[in-house]
Amino acid sequence: MSVAVAERSETLGPEIFRLAVEVCPSGMVIVGADGAILTVNAEIERLFGYSRDELFGRPIEILLPEHARGKHVAQRAGFARVPSARYLGTGRDFSGRRKDGSEFPIEVGLNPVRVGGELMVISAIVDISERKHLERMQDEFVSTVSHELRTPLTSITASLGLLLAGSTDRLPKPAAHLLEIAQANCQRLVRMVNDILDLKKLDAGQMPFNFQRCEARALLEKAIEANQGLAESCSVAVRLGAARSDAVLYVDPDRFIQVVTNLLANALKFSPAGSEVTVVLAKHGESVRIGVRDHGAGVPAEFRSRIFESFAQADETGGKKGGSGLGLSIARRLVAGMHGQIGFEDAEGGGTLFYVDLPNADHLARWQGAAATG
Repeated sequence: MSVAVAERSETLGPEIFRLAVEVCPSGMVIVGADGAILTVNAEIERLFGYSRDELFGRPIEILLPEHARGKHVAQRAGFARVPSARYLGTGRDFSGRRKDGSEFPIEVGLNPVRVGGELMVISAIVDISERKHLERMQDEFVSTVSHELRTPLTSITASLGLLLAGSTDRLPKPAAHLLEIAQANCQRLVRMVNDILDLKKLDAGQMPFNFQRCEARALLEKAIEANQGLAESCSVAVRLGAARSDAVLYVDPDRFIQVVTNLLANALKFSPAGSEVTVVLAKHGESVRIGVRDHGAGVPAEFRSRIFESFAQADETGGKKGGSGLGLSIARRLVAGMHGQIGFEDAEGGGTLFYVDLPNADHLARWQGAAATG
């Protein structure tokens, strides 16, 4: 850098920085260590309805709803003890309060800086009202469509089942085959609708869990039996391998079977015809590990980081059935709701092993008791 450029940068640098903050599309607030507002930009004036003169020297809590101010003062003190960049308003509701008393959803990025040895915090504030509105519209649309679809689809599926049960001998084989295809497609659509509704409940924290002490082996046997029809349609055998008979879990039995069903459906989908999917049950530290092992082509390297995301699907080359891409995502959320962990690894000899680690009932009871008293 030439001397002339360096001198120009030194002269204009502070002014350029001030202009950059002023024209930033996000609201910018600089707060001192005591929580007093030191400066704001024009976007803050527009968002909150205050002039900057009305904000200078006032506590930052003036921009928050009254019910949140006391809590924020305590959080601000904690932030001062351990300052680090962080976001507020992502994953939970966080609101700002305008001068006229109205509230609106915001996201806030906090960045601590030191100027002359004094701690200051630069806050970037974004109004996310439009995003929240679109999310609500999307949720309402998905919920309405899902509910409106599930009832007629269930009725159609049942009707097709009755036709097949009573007419297989009287219908020509091509017609019976078409009915079987129609019924299978209806069943797939019902599963997809149910998956979407389950995902919405999980995202909203509204999925009920009915916890009970359950024998893990008995639950696995039920899950395997319930999925025999799918296994037969895929020409793949499902076998319960090594399984401890004394493993006891404290889980919601229906949600547990749903998790295992989703893992089995995924394994069957990518298993070659004539192969075998094995379910195992073993002790794993203070937890019980449930494993579902297939002999498919394995998880592509580029897909591994996204495998538990909603609507994520790997290249289905070689796969026999499509899907919504929700099964593993729902399984991950259900396992978390039962205080467990889910993961996968390459299986020895080829294929993939998906596993779920759940605390055994006694260990979970001790942990919950310690958490309650601590």
